[in-house]
Amino acid sequence: MNPARHDSYLESRVLTAPPHRLHLMLIEGALRFGRQAETALRAGDTATASTPLMRTIDIVGEMLAGVRAGKSEINDKLAGFYWFVFRTLSAAKINDDVEKLSDSLRLLEYERETWQLVCDKLGSDVPDTVGSPIGKVASRRPLTPLPGGPHAPLAASDSLSLEA
Repeated sequence: MNPARHDSYLESRVLTAPPHRLHLMLIEGALRFGRQAETALRAGDTATASTPLMRTIDIVGEMLAGVRAGKSEINDKLAGFYWFVFRTLSAAKINDDVEKLSDSLRLLEYERETWQLVCDKLGSDVPDTVGSPIGKVASRRPLTPLPGGPHAPLAASDSLSLEA
């Protein structure tokens, strides 16, 4: 696929994706850039690692800002998680520490698996359209952690806000 078509496709995907899918896309982007930085750091090329590592830090910072906007217990827990990952990534950048970067990527991979389960549970990538039962359920029902996820179980009344 040529770059212009890829950009158009990606823009279309982002503009039509529901919030939970957008969050998953952010995590996947952070992992992609983080792996590029990890490869460069393992090769001893700190200059090449710098840009993708900064992009990873930026993405995690945006996810942190997004969950801090909501005032619920699950948002507080996610904010604590992303804050920890942000600090660890920052330490990896400052010290060119590939092990701290690897630790952060393992945490983000676990988070990606959890959000993939959320996306699978809530249905397709199709945005809420008139008469769409998936869209109606996704917009009414609060997100709750799935069994085996990285977050402690919460009460059914807790909801999640991904708005910045």
